Amino acid sequence: MTFAPLTRSALALSLATLALAPGVALAEIVAEPQLAKTCLGAAAEKLGTRPGNLMTLPVERSRGTFTVNGQSDGGAVRMFSCTFDKHRKMTGMTIDGVAEAAANADVGGAPRAAIDKCLEMIGVPAKIETVSALKPGYFEIILRESASKRRVACTVPGDGHEISDWVELN
Repeated sequence: MTFAPLTRSALALSLATLALAPGVALAEIVAEPQLAKTCLGAAAEKLGTRPGNLMTLPVERSRGTFTVNGQSDGGAVRMFSCTFDKHRKMTGMTIDGVAEAAANADVGGAPRAAIDKCLEMIGVPAKIETVSALKPGYFEIILRESASKRRVACTVPGDGHEISDWVELN
């Protein structure tokens, strides 16, 4: 297969783009299956699922660090990203764009496990409107779908092991 040579204007545009974006680092796809496996294990633990329920993109190397991006498969899709240093030691993880420490924090007074259970049940991107503490250890979480006006009330224990009540509010 042969390609037509670049015209002068296309070549000039390409060179100008590179000159205007010197800080942009191009990531290189590398064969590092152990990094992907490590990231899958860590993400599965944090998301409370099996590694088989997660998918990753190929490992990327940029400026001496490695990144593995992935997502959950099914239910409420959760995005995650793991970073590794040049010695291939994991240096951090983000879940849904939030650093690991913040991802585990309580949201509006409800434990993250309770929030995650309700978000998993709604099955589409949603925003938390309110969180109310009920009887000891239980929370009512009002969610609104991001793409519609659908609202639900989810009653769940703090450990998120089950949904006690689910009410469609619209």
